[in-house]
Amino acid sequence: MKKLFSIILFISIICPQFAIAQDTISKPASFIISGNNETAILSWKNPNDAMFSKVVLFRSTIPIENYFSYGAVDGLCDKIYTGTEESFVDMGLAANLPYYYIIFASNKNGVYSEATVIERKIINSDKITDTSEIKNLDTEKSKTLAGAASETVNQVSADEANLIYNFNSSAKNITDENSRRLALFIIVKSPHSLNENDKNAISYFIHEGTPTTIVLGTGERTGVLNSYLSAFDKLPRSVLEWQDIIKIANGRWPTEKSLESEEKASSQYFSAIYERKPNMSDPNDNAAVTVIAYGLRPASRNLESEKNAIDIYRAIFGKSPTEAVDWDLVRAIAYSGAVR
Repeated sequence: MKKLFSIILFISIICPQFAIAQDTISKPASFIISGNNETAILSWKNPNDAMFSKVVLFRSTIPIENYFSYGAVDGLCDKIYTGTEESFVDMGLAANLPYYYIIFASNKNGVYSEATVIERKIINSDKITDTSEIKNLDTEKSKTLAGAASETVNQVSADEANLIYNFNSSAKNITDENSRRLALFIIVKSPHSLNENDKNAISYFIHEGTPTTIVLGTGERTGVLNSYLSAFDKLPRSVLEWQDIIKIANGRWPTEKSLESEEKASSQYFSAIYERKPNMSDPNDNAAVTVIAYGLRPASRNLESEKNAIDIYRAIFGKSPTEAVDWDLVRAIAYSGAVR
C-alpha cells in the first residue's frame, strides 16, 4: 500500500504533466456551418481520444468568444445538442439575427475542452449563405444536380442529407394527409427496424423535399425511396444513405453499390428488354443498367417518351408497371438511349 502511495505521489509531484494529461481533452475540429436563411447545418470532427465522451453544442444571439469556459457558456446560451454525432441541423432561425454556435468536447471524467465558436451572420431572407456550396451550384435556377461537377454534387447532397437526417421535429407535426399516407406506405415496407428519427426523416423528405428534390413532388420522392429499397433492401438510416437518396433523385450515381441489383439489372432485365447483353463501356448501356439497378430519376421528364416506354414495357412483359423495379425499367427505356 505504501509503495502504491509513493508511486502516485511521484507521478503527481515529479510528473505533473502526466496527471494533467488525464484531465484534458482536445476541442472538436473542422467546425463549419452552411445552410440558408432559416436553417444552419453544422458539422465538426470529434476528438480522436479514448477518453472522449460527448460534445455539447450551444447557440447564442450575443457574441461569444473562444476563451469562454464551458461554465460561462452554459449559463448564458441555449444548449441545443448533446451527444456523439458529428453534425446537427438548427431550424427555424430568424434571417435578421446573427447566431453564434459554441461547441465543447467532454471526456469521461466530465472535463470540458476549450470552446470553438462559429458565427452565422445576418443574411437577406432571399439569399443562401456564402458558406454553403448550394449557392455555387451551376444549375441554381432549376435547383437540380444534373450536369453539376462531382465536387458540387457531393457537397450539396451532403448538405441536404444532413438537413433530412437531423430533422428535429416529430412527423406528427405534418398535417398533410397525402404525405402522411405516403410515408406510412414506405415505412411499413422496411425490412429493418426504424427508430423515430428514421421515420421522421422519411416523412420530412416526402412532405418537404430539399432544394434539389422539391421539383419531384411527394409521390415521386416516395418513389425514390421505393427504388432505393428495391436496390439495397433497406431504407436510409444514416447521412451517407440519405446522400445517396439525394443523388438518385437527381439522376446521379449513388456512392454505395449493390452488386446483386446491378447483376440482376444486367443479366435479367436489360437482356429481356434489349435481347442482348449490355456493353458497359457504352454510355447508353451503362446508363440503362444503372437506372434499372438504382432507379435514377431523369433531369427533366418527357411525358411522351414515358408513354411510349410504358407501351414497350407492356409489350415485353405482358403487364402494366406497378412495382418500383417496373417503373425503373420504364425510365431506362425512356431515357437511357440504349437500343436493341
